[in-house]
Formats: sequence, C-alpha cells, structure tokens
Amino acid sequence: MSDAAVAVDRATGAAAPPRDGSWLVASIALRNLGRNRRRTWLTAGAIGFTIALLAFMRGVQLGSYDTMIDSATALLSGHVQIQRAGYLDDPHIRQTVPNSAALVERVRGVAGVHAATERVMAFVLVSAGEKSFAGQLMGIDVVHEATVSSLTRMIVDGRYLDANANTVEAFLGVALARNLGVAVGDEIVLLGTDATGGVAALAATIVGVFASGQTEIDRGLIELPIAAVREAFALGDESHAIVVRASATSSAAIAASVRGVVTEGEAVLEWQQLVPEVEQAIQLDWMGGQLLFALVALIVTFSIVNTFIMVVFERTREFGVMLAIGTRPRAIIGMLHLEAFWMSLLGVAGGLAVSLPILAGVAVIGIPMGDAGELLAAMFMPDRMYAQISAQVFVPPVVIMLIAAQISAVIPAWRVRRIQPVEALRAT
Repeated sequence: MSDAAVAVDRATGAAAPPRDGSWLVASIALRNLGRNRRRTWLTAGAIGFTIALLAFMRGVQLGSYDTMIDSATALLSGHVQIQRAGYLDDPHIRQTVPNSAALVERVRGVAGVHAATERVMAFVLVSAGEKSFAGQLMGIDVVHEATVSSLTRMIVDGRYLDANANTVEAFLGVALARNLGVAVGDEIVLLGTDATGGVAALAATIVGVFASGQTEIDRGLIELPIAAVREAFALGDESHAIVVRASATSSAAIAASVRGVVTEGEAVLEWQQLVPEVEQAIQLDWMGGQLLFALVALIVTFSIVNTFIMVVFERTREFGVMLAIGTRPRAIIGMLHLEAFWMSLLGVAGGLAVSLPILAGVAVIGIPMGDAGELLAAMFMPDRMYAQISAQVFVPPVVIMLIAAQISAVIPAWRVRRIQPVEALRAT
C-alpha cells in the first residue's frame, strides 16, 4: 500500500483515510469509535434508549387502537356490516337486504370471518302501563348474536333471550327499564310501522336487563328474537344488517372479501363508517403521539450533535495532519458520517434488544389500568392495554435515529472545511 493510501498521525495514532480506499475509511471510522469508548457507549446508549422508548410508545399506542376498535365494535356494530345501499343515512324499514339467510351463510364461509349474524331494526314506541318512550327495536338471531356482540354478557338482572322460548321475550337497557318502571317478568307493548305502511304491534315479556355504559343504548335499545320481529313488521327472509365479527387488523381485508359475495345494491361498511367517533378519537390521539414522538427524537438528535461537535474539537490536530498529507476534507467528513453510522447501529442493536422482549410481554400480559373503569368504558377500552408487535412499531424509530445520526454528523462536519492545517497542527 502506498504512502498516499494511508497515513498515521504520530501524535494521536490516528490513521488518515486513503483518497481512494472507501473500505479502509470504513474500517478506520469503526476503529475510531474505540478511542473514546465512554463517549461512544453513552451516545449509542442514548440512541438505543430512544429507539426502545419510541418503539414502546408506538407499540402500546397501536395496540391500544386495536383494543379500542375491537371493544367498540364488539358492543353492537361489528367490524363489518352488509346493508342496503343508503340504509346507514336513511334507516327506513323497507331498506332491507333480501335472501338474508343464504347471504349470511356465504359470509360465514369467507376466510378470516370469526362470526356473522342477521339483524332487523325498527323504531318503536315502547309502553308499560301509562308510560311510553321511544326506542329502537332490534330483532336478533339469539343463537349467533352472542358471537358478535358483547351486549349479551352485560346483564344486570335476569338472563339473556332463550332461542327455544314459547313466548316473545325482551332484553332491554337498564335506563329504559327504569324510565318505564318495569323489571324482569313485566310485559311491554311495542308499536311501530311495518314494511307495508301498516301498524305493527308486539307484546313481549322482559327476561333480562343490560347495562352497556353507553347512555343512548341503555335508554333506547330493546332486543327481541328475529322471527317475532319479522312476523310483526311484515318482513320475510330479509334483514337490515348482516353484522360481521373479524379483528381490527384484518377488517379491511375482510371487507374486501365480503364485497365479493354481495349483490348489486348492497353496501359493505367498515368500522370507520359504523363507529366514526372511534376513528376520530384514534386520529386525535395519533397526532398527539406523533408530536411527542418527534420531540423525543429531536432531543436525542441534539445530544448526538453535541457529541460530534466535541469530536471535531478534540480531534482538530488529527484532522490537521490528515489535511496536511493531502487528505481531502470530504474524505474526513465521510469518515465522520461512517462513525455516526456505526455508532447508530450499536444503538439500534441495543434498542431492539431491550424493546423486543418488553413489548412481547406487554402484548401477552397487558398493562393494568387500575380503577379508571368508567373512563375506559366510555372510550371503548378494557381494563388492560396491550401492545402491538409489527414492523410499523420498530421501523420508524430505527430509521429516524439513523437519519438523526447522519444529520448530527453534518453540522459539525462543516467545521472541518474551515480547518487550516498549519493552525490545526499547533492545537493541543
């Protein structure tokens, strides 16, 4: 190897990079990290800690969104619904999906669908004695409703509907029962308009009362067996909604598959359209999370910048020697960038080694949320928060820190271009 290929600074022992040996520049940059190990490990540790912190924040944030979506859709809406086009905006009783029994069977056969059920909906006047209140009647498939709705398990009095009952049974919200002054065993009368425009009348015996924690549901919803509702409201083999249960992460793919089994005039709606308030809450929280994400990354970037500024000041004599023997400033700057790259790789390895097992534990066990039950219920959240483990959790923090390290090397590297070899050689 020629003298021009590599030179050694006698004072510092540092090897100057060659003009045309990029592999040697890389090896020198890697070796230079060991010259001040404390500073190297502190900087790499800051990068690793930031990656672990950002990955944990992002994993728990995305996991909470999945939990929020699953909890909100489990109450009534499901992840996907099939409706007559326009029914969501104009829920008229004649806006039905025909041949409902056959369609729901086809939907259950779609890969990824956990469960599906039929529902018939109607607005009614609910009466008991001299009291009457408006409500929403929902005719449900008693056998399959429990597979898509958690409402069937929110019983505060009595029991859920019996598919084999000889009488018409009713399951209603606790606020509606209180307003009507009724309890389990009492009879209610429901009046509405059937599909032909006539009067639909139905009497039912209350067998259960539920409390969902959602005021509008608790004071207005009544569930009855679907067969009784269809008969009273002049509906045949048709429904107003086919509700599909899947998962938050697969709902978009399931919706696309379900569109392949519906006919013209039927709309496939995803959870974003069914529970838009949940999507709005997620978007708002995501913006706040991104702001905090950027703030943490910026703070660490400044600490890395400070490290490289110190590197330039401490190695002024070394850089002076390198410039004096003919090394180009861009080669020195390239070496600083490579040092930043190697240092950030150390941080990435450490950050991933710490964050992966922690997130794996949180994904399985969850984080208890204490006594904030009512607040969590209002946000469609359970009493534990779980993390998500995916590329979306780890890739952004790693990429941001790699870029931050390179940006940090750019700022002090400009000083190298202003170094005068003669003055630099006199530096102590």
